[in-house]
Formats: sequence, C-alpha cells, structure tokens
Amino acid sequence: MKKLEKDLQEAYKLRFEFFNLYENKEARWHKKYSNHKLYPTVVKSFQYNFSEIGLKMPQLIEKFNLSS
Repeated sequence: MKKLEKDLQEAYKLRFEFFNLYENKEARWHKKYSNHKLYPTVVKSFQYNFSEIGLKMPQLIEKFNLSS
C-alpha cells in the first residue's frame, strides 16, 4: 500500500506541473517526462476533470500495473 501512496503522490505532482507550471508549454512537459514510469498514467488522467481525478488516479495506476 505504501508504494501505491507514493505513486499517487508522484502522479498528482506530475499532473499539477502539467496544468500549472507548464501551461502553454505542454510540449516541454511531454519531452521532460516521456520516459517517466508514470507518464502513460498521467497522460491518460488528462481525460478526467479535476473533480474526478481523486477517484480515477488510483484506478489508472492499478490499470497500468504500477503499484504491484
């Protein structure tokens, strides 16, 4: 469970950076994180709005088998 919490925290951080620190510079964010283990999860999370992500992110991490 500890690994899931760590992965969730990191995924939320990456998502925050995309929407807040890399606004209008999204290509730079993609280049920087394209090799990160959570990249596919975070990119998939863009399909969900802010109010849904708290429920969806753990499911996405499980789907991509990152917390096992």
